Amino acid sequence: HYWLYTCTAQGIWKNEQKGEKIPRCLPVCGKPVHPVEQRQRIIGGQKAKMGNFPWQVFTNIHGRGGGALLGDRWILTAAHTLYPKEHEAQSNASLDVFLGHTNVEELMKLANHPIRRVSIHPDYRQDESHNFEGDIALLELENSVTLGPNLLPICLPDNETFYDLGLMGYVSGFGVMEEKIAHDLRFVRLPVANRGDCETWLRGKNRMDVFSQNMFCAGHPSLKQDACQGDSGGVFAVRDPNTDRWVATGIVSWGIGCSKGYGFYTKVLNYVDWIKKEMEEED
Repeated sequence: HYWLYTCTAQGIWKNEQKGEKIPRCLPVCGKPVHPVEQRQRIIGGQKAKMGNFPWQVFTNIHGRGGGALLGDRWILTAAHTLYPKEHEAQSNASLDVFLGHTNVEELMKLANHPIRRVSIHPDYRQDESHNFEGDIALLELENSVTLGPNLLPICLPDNETFYDLGLMGYVSGFGVMEEKIAHDLRFVRLPVANRGDCETWLRGKNRMDVFSQNMFCAGHPSLKQDACQGDSGGVFAVRDPNTDRWVATGIVSWGIGCSKGYGFYTKVLNYVDWIKKEMEEED
């Protein structure tokens, strides 16, 4: 005779007959209760509805940034939001992290989540202004968050097909919009771009930036990159048609001004082993 246990969104094993049991389980990732409408044709940024991007994190460290929830106590973000290129090396900035709403004022009311630990990828070089190699970091929250329709984790990629040319991804954030600061979460839908086209475009702009195999580019020179609102550290989210789950394939890294052009993203797939290793290291 055996009991059937199911994993609740809160990561607690639940049993119909016996109530809650002790062990933790990882909550289901990449399954928003209110996914964004895929049909829309609008190229520019749009306001997100509650529950469209439930993994979205709003950070205020050296100015506004973004991130994404992994599991129930980890945040995936860009290293440069913690150690910006134009700052001195030490980072004793306050780490303010907010989750669970699409409006900044409402987010602030939901209280700041204290951080237990910061992991910066060892390849990241704060002192090299044109090199965003290793632009990835993890924040471990002091306490697990209570998950629900407006707060759910995103999945990690497990294969190269997530980087196929033309694949559409969504970048969301509370960033700048037409030079004003946005109060609401907005998103933009962008295609994965051709690497060669991005290299040519960079050369044409006389930019010396390192564009490594650990990065990819998205967008199009003719599209106004409303992803200047895609806050640094936020993710490039792709829906996996096979599993109907949302996957964080990229992290908003560099080259993303409010002008037309390509944006450059940390290629999360190349760092999945590092992410998993960091998340397994308990104190």
